[in-house]
Amino acid sequence: MSGFRAETSGIALVETALVAPFLAIILMGTVDAARYGAAKMKIQQAVNRGLEMSWMGGTDVVAADIQAQAAAQANVPTSAVTVTQTLECGGTATTWTTNANPCASGETARYTQIQISTTFTPSFALGSLAKMLANSDGVVPISATGVLRIQ
Repeated sequence: MSGFRAETSGIALVETALVAPFLAIILMGTVDAARYGAAKMKIQQAVNRGLEMSWMGGTDVVAADIQAQAAAQANVPTSAVTVTQTLECGGTATTWTTNANPCASGETARYTQIQISTTFTPSFALGSLAKMLANSDGVVPISATGVLRIQ
């Protein structure tokens, strides 16, 4: 029995076998979390790009152009991008077009709001990110919204 206690060959292999699954799970979770963060950042950058385009173009830029630019930047279909241009006259908000006349009262505020909604599919569907954030299909919804006052 004393010879059995002194035998240490193979102990590293047993320890590795016990620890390796936990390290693999941590690694898979880290990869999914990083990919989710990158996807979320890409969507937010697309919203920012659309708002920048609206800001630079002012009242002359059309919502469809902003929508197309933001969708291209986010690599999503244009149906995933919603652009709302609002004209506020004395506290009353209405939609506006490029040829809309300013308010009669002179109190004019124009806003552009962009929302992008898409999904992220984790590589490792059994990961904790998928369990916490995903819907029943195993995909995680991602959305970003931004608003900018033009005038």
